[in-house]
Amino acid sequence: MKKVLFLLIAGLIASGCADKKAQKKAVLDSVLSIHDKVMGADEQLMKNKLLLDSMVKFNSTAEIKDSVYRYLDKLKLADSAMDIWMHNFDYEQKGKSEDQSIAYYQAQKKIIKSIDSQINTAVNRSNKYLVKMKMK
Repeated sequence: MKKVLFLLIAGLIASGCADKKAQKKAVLDSVLSIHDKVMGADEQLMKNKLLLDSMVKFNSTAEIKDSVYRYLDKLKLADSAMDIWMHNFDYEQKGKSEDQSIAYYQAQKKIIKSIDSQINTAVNRSNKYLVKMKMK
């Protein structure tokens, strides 16, 4: 009876560990998926920054420069947020328990989603401005 109980408990523990590993992998995969999506938008962000930079260099009116700087600032802030996140992201989570890693990845998922939104907003608004200014 004790052996059966021991085997049952050991099986439950092993099953729980496998579930935690699967949960950890699923959360990490979703973070990396969002990261990949954000990196796709990063190309457009850089193009818009270059176009807006050229508008500042070749345009003399203060009104246009002011509006260009507003869009440039939003793009730079979004780009900087992504750089900071990538620099600080701890992919390996060495020495952390499964629960700690899952909690960390879940928190990072919220952050990268916020950065994704920030980048999309900055790119979309700057796209509209560039179209309006006939730069696209």
